[in-house]
Amino acid sequence: HTPDRSRWRIARDVFIADTNEEARKLAIDGVIGRDWREYFIPLLTKTKQLQTAKIDPTVPDSDVTLDYLCDNIWIVGDVETVTAKLRKLYDDVGGFGTLLEIGHEWLPHDKWTRSMELLAKEVVPRLPA
Repeated sequence: HTPDRSRWRIARDVFIADTNEEARKLAIDGVIGRDWREYFIPLLTKTKQLQTAKIDPTVPDSDVTLDYLCDNIWIVGDVETVTAKLRKLYDDVGGFGTLLEIGHEWLPHDKWTRSMELLAKEVVPRLPA
């Protein structure tokens, strides 16, 4: 059986701002960073599943920091950077039909609203159909 990649869904933390620096700061210092620091990293460590947050299984668990996640797992940056990261992800996994953006508390609300608008209006139209 050959899987139909157009039916695959992939979930990622996505945050877009006007600059890469602003996006990174808001992601790491904001709710994405908080949720990973206080919930996901401890949970994945306790259940021995932290390897799901690594691009290379030989990376030591202690190296899975917010900086590592922001650089390698999360999709964070300006429109150009996020578009490039999503294209790379698409190619790396062999394609997918739906991107599920992992939801957080949307704080600060205006920055999250802007991120979602940029994703819908600027990034998605540039991605493979």
